[in-house]
Amino acid sequence: MFRFGCYIADLHNQIEKLGQEQRKIESKNDKTYYRGKRYSIDVIQQFKDSIGHLIALNGLLSTTENYITSTVFAGMGETQDAYQSVIFEFNVDSRMTNLIRPYANINGRSACQDEEEVLFFMGFVWKIESMKKIGTNDWYIVLQSCTDYDPDLITYIEQARCHCTYITVGNILQELGDHTSATNFYQRMLLNETLSDETRVNFYFNMAALAEDQGRYFDAVNYLIQAKNLIKSTVSENNEVLAQPKPLFADNIVPSQLNLFNNMARAYMKAGKYPSAKKCFEDALQQNGSDIQRATVLNNYGLLEYTCRNIQQAEKYFQQAVELAKNDACGPEFKRNLDIVSKHIPKDTETTDAERKSEQTC
Repeated sequence: MFRFGCYIADLHNQIEKLGQEQRKIESKNDKTYYRGKRYSIDVIQQFKDSIGHLIALNGLLSTTENYITSTVFAGMGETQDAYQSVIFEFNVDSRMTNLIRPYANINGRSACQDEEEVLFFMGFVWKIESMKKIGTNDWYIVLQSCTDYDPDLITYIEQARCHCTYITVGNILQELGDHTSATNFYQRMLLNETLSDETRVNFYFNMAALAEDQGRYFDAVNYLIQAKNLIKSTVSENNEVLAQPKPLFADNIVPSQLNLFNNMARAYMKAGKYPSAKKCFEDALQQNGSDIQRATVLNNYGLLEYTCRNIQQAEKYFQQAVELAKNDACGPEFKRNLDIVSKHIPKDTETTDAERKSEQTC
């Protein structure tokens, strides 16, 4: 943060100046922009729970005036593990947004001038108006820029500033694909003794994701264990302030114990440590969580059992996942896994204990 501070300040000034120049010659006050991105099921559930509430998207918010461009970045129609595609529609009232953060069309200054890019500075505050499913794994979320300068909005903005202070730079580096610099930044920030447990959990969680992407599965597990040790105190702190709805910081959602055990299991599974993966999946299922979170764990557990050739056990977990996710966008994906496994189970003859034992390899 200290090394990049001058660049961030300069970028803020450039966006502010450019935006002011553009709005002097614009005839239309209301503008619509789009953004496409993949999110995990946990984050999508957070969006669902926050309809009608305020949201602050940490980091620089890159949008486009071209809807088709946003669908490319969202990966519409594709599947990728537990991630789903989201298209955001941002509706902006240009007369009021200068109360919050600067933004500008940077198409003439961007390296990719065919994207019609509009860049919003960090911590812009929005209200989620609606959210609907437009495909098997695709979502469409409508957001409105905040126009009421009221005490609640001031509180949300201040909270957004606090989160941006520590997390934004690491997230930007992570999104740019500079995993080494992102990890180094997180590790450096963890030396700060004033960090809250919530922020530390997010750092460890992000470091685990980076390690998993780089194939450092045991490092990922170690980071998740450190995050897990901090979760209990974080949860108890959050329970004390439920009277006031808190804004959703989409890049700063504290993972639950269930999520941490699930991710540990996935890392062990990729490392080929199947017994450890099974133990973590079992631990995950002992935690509290929503139906879709439990369905995701069961689906992953089914994939592990299928890898181990425990076909009947895999079918059992896939069936449970399908039942829990029948009303969710993940349902069809889990159903496909169930159908594939079911084809490998003979229906006309009873499997003997000896045959069943010979199938199990881990």
